This record gives sequence, structure tokens and C-alpha cells, in this order.
Amino acid sequence: SGVLDKFRVKGVIKGAEKAMEQEETDKLMSYVSLKYMDDYGFNYPMVKRLVAGLFKDFDKFDVSIKNPVIEIKDDTATVKFDMWVAVDWNGNPSYIVGTNRSAAHIRAFLAKEFLSWKVVRVEGVK
Repeated sequence: SGVLDKFRVKGVIKGAEKAMEQEETDKLMSYVSLKYMDDYGFNYPMVKRLVAGLFKDFDKFDVSIKNPVIEIKDDTATVKFDMWVAVDWNGNPSYIVGTNRSAAHIRAFLAKEFLSWKVVRVEGVK
């Protein structure tokens, strides 16, 4: 049903946010589809390598997701939200997503795979 799907999609976003803050690559990647492919040409293994590298290079991930808007149509969902990711880089606070002035406007596309929702594409992360 629509309400349950919305609840599950929200759970994916929340779970991914938490996994980033805890710097857990495998947990974060559990929300990503093996069929992931974005406009930059990134696929699942490339995203996993990128994430693992970020977790190695930076500390104290502080992830903020605001104003999520979820649209669901059949087995696909689109989530639009504002996002900031602040980190500790060599002892200095820095933003790796968004800036101190403005959020990155993200659009995540999810597909229902078996019983769970997975991220298949993300737009808006520079």
C-alpha cells in the first residue's frame, strides 16, 4: 500500500543518513541497488569505492536531510530533499555536500526490489 511504501522509502533515507554518520560502508551500500547507475557513469562498485574512500579520508560525518518530498508510482519512488554533509578534515570542519550557506538539492530515485526499496540513481551531488 502507498502509506507502507512511503514509510519504507523514508526508512531507506533515514538508514542511509545514519550509516553515513557511523561511517559504515556496508550498511550504507545495503540501501543501494546493485543496478545503480547515475549520470556521472557511477555504478555500484564505483560508489562503494568512493564511499569507502570518503570514510577513510574524513571523520565526524554530520549529515542533515531536510524537507524530503516522496513521490511513489508503482515500483518506483522519487525523493527530493535538501542535504548537507559536514566532516572533520585534518581537524577542520568542512562541507563535502552543500555549503555553509546552502544545501545541495538532491533527487534520489528508488526501485522496489523484491520487498525492499533500493536507490538506483542520485542526482544533485557534486
